[in-house]
Amino acid sequence: MAENKTREIRISLPEELFAVLMPQETQQHLWKAKKEVLLALRSIIDSRIEMIEKREAGKPSAKKKIRVE
Repeated sequence: MAENKTREIRISLPEELFAVLMPQETQQHLWKAKKEVLLALRSIIDSRIEMIEKREAGKPSAKKKIRVE
C-alpha cells in the first residue's frame, strides 16, 4: 500500500507585511474562524469527558470476596 507523504510549510511574516497582504476584515474573519475551531474541539473533549465520567459512575464498585468459616 502506498504511503501518503505530507510536508508542512510554515511562513512567518512580520505583522506589518501581513496587514499589507491581507485586509483587516479578512484578518478578523480568520481569527474568529480559528476561535470557532478551538471551541468545537473543546466541545468534543468535554463530551468525551462526560461520557467517561458517566461510564465510571455506572460501574459497580469492585467486589471483594470474604471468606466465611
